[in-house]
Amino acid sequence: MNSTRKVIVKFHGAEVGNVIILYTIQPHAKPITEITEEFDALKVQDICETINVQIVADFVTITLYKQESTNSIIRRELVPIHVIQHIWVNDLQK
Repeated sequence: MNSTRKVIVKFHGAEVGNVIILYTIQPHAKPITEITEEFDALKVQDICETINVQIVADFVTITLYKQESTNSIIRRELVPIHVIQHIWVNDLQK
């Protein structure tokens, strides 16, 4: 992340310090072996105002907003809950 810009990170709409998600994927190539992936909100390269992570039904939803107040979405990712190994939420320090 560029240190000159401030990205707001949210978990279920509440501002937090960071969200890190560890999950596995199974590539279609053989031999099939699981690959561990990590989503770290503070390392997102897209230029965005807000990143909101929510758990909705069977998915973790990651939404990148260009401008959250106008619901201007850059992209949205859905990670199936069954591949999630761990979710870390760093609360803001006051």
